Formats: sequence, C-alpha cells, structure tokens
Amino acid sequence: MPFTKNNRGTTALEFALILPVFAFLLFGIFDMGYYLFVQHTLQFATREGVRLATVGGTLNGTNGAPMTRAASITQEVQNEAALAGIPAAAMQISIFPITGTYGDPTGWTGQQNAGNAGDYMRVVTTYNYTFFTPFIGTFFPGGVSTITAQATYRNELFGN
Repeated sequence: MPFTKNNRGTTALEFALILPVFAFLLFGIFDMGYYLFVQHTLQFATREGVRLATVGGTLNGTNGAPMTRAASITQEVQNEAALAGIPAAAMQISIFPITGTYGDPTGWTGQQNAGNAGDYMRVVTTYNYTFFTPFIGTFFPGGVSTITAQATYRNELFGN
C-alpha cells in the first residue's frame, strides 16, 4: 500500500488537466452550432423575403403607409433574421434582376430593384459572422466568416 499515501491531489490535477480540453470542446460546439443556426436563419429570412416579392406584396411602414416593394423585401428579411439576433444594420441585402442563365450582372451589390411583373430576380443577403471562440476564429481570416444566402425567383404577373 505504499502508493495510496502519495495520491493526494491527483483528482484535482486530473481535473485541472481535463477542464481546458472539455471547455474548449463545449464552447467550440456551441459556437459552431450557433454559426449554423445563423446561417440557416439567414437563408430562411431571404426565402421569406422572396416569397413576399414573388406575388408583388408590400408591407406597411411604421407610419402606416405602404412601403415600396424593394423596401418591403428588405424589411421582411430583416424581421425574419432578427430571430437569430442578426442586427439589421449588419446585413447587406441586394435585390436585382438577372437576364442571363449564368452568373450575376456586374454592379449588382447593393442594388434595390424589385423588378416588374414577369422579371427574373435575385435576392442576395450577406452577413459577417464573428466567432466567439478565438481558436475557431483562427481558421477564418480575421476570425470572421461571411455568410451568404440567396434566392432567385420570377415575379408573378401582378399589377404594376
């Protein structure tokens, strides 16, 4: 029994060695889970904005007056993205017509053009996600990952 005398503190030492690894794994799982949640919510929000745009719908502003179609799409995306805590000012929402079958037109970034009846349109939403866990952030330039969600639709033949 000579080994039992000198075992004091081994549990505390083992705990001290395992705790950082456990904490890293726990916070890493949380951070990546929240990243995927934000990514999914941004795609959902973009899709909801497109659903409003497809039928030519508009929202009412804070003063009760109808908003433009582009402003309504932007507002719908912002409202839905707020569910994940994404601030409206941190998103860039572009709405633009597409004419070809491949690629986006030049100068599409930042456009707010909801198009006319029958036009093919695209909504692109981008958001820069900053990781909470510094170690996971090292895998991305500046600890930030740009999340992009997009949807393409054709306007129904609504009245202009």
